[in-house]
Amino acid sequence: MKLNLRPITKTKIISFMKDFPRIFLLSLLISALFTSCQEDEKPIDNSSKVIGYWRNIIDLDDNQQMIRSYTFSENGKFQSQTAYIKSDIEELLGYSGRSSGDYILLNNQLTIKATDIYTVPESSENPYVPSISLVYVEEHFSREIEVEITDDKMTWIYPPCGPLENCIGSEVFERYTPIEF
Repeated sequence: MKLNLRPITKTKIISFMKDFPRIFLLSLLISALFTSCQEDEKPIDNSSKVIGYWRNIIDLDDNQQMIRSYTFSENGKFQSQTAYIKSDIEELLGYSGRSSGDYILLNNQLTIKATDIYTVPESSENPYVPSISLVYVEEHFSREIEVEITDDKMTWIYPPCGPLENCIGSEVFERYTPIEF
């Protein structure tokens, strides 16, 4: 087998030298474009934005309120509880659940991994019981929630629902300072 090699002429070298700066600049531009795209895709850890105490108060019938609260710590741990109160006298009626576990906030995606979950016993006639009556749940769960956070509000945006589904849509938590007794 014979290789057909063409000689490099002086004209070809001069032509390449004239085009070299344009080729070099084009290759730099393309590599910079791909590099900047890769840097933009890295998620940003925004966990510091969520640190603190948050609650959502929902007014119910019969002069009752349901209060869902979350505490997000600097170490990536969270605690939550849902309590019912008699709103006119602010009397605690009981709890419907509490949980704890790990969390992370990347970009605007909050991931909660609950490892310790307590809920109302199936035999209960009320949606709440005293804290000591909550029962441990063996299963764990993980949720990913899109969030929008300002200084004093955190909105959880749930996926859109179909026309016949009963969905929340979004839930707003307000930052608060707990009262210690």
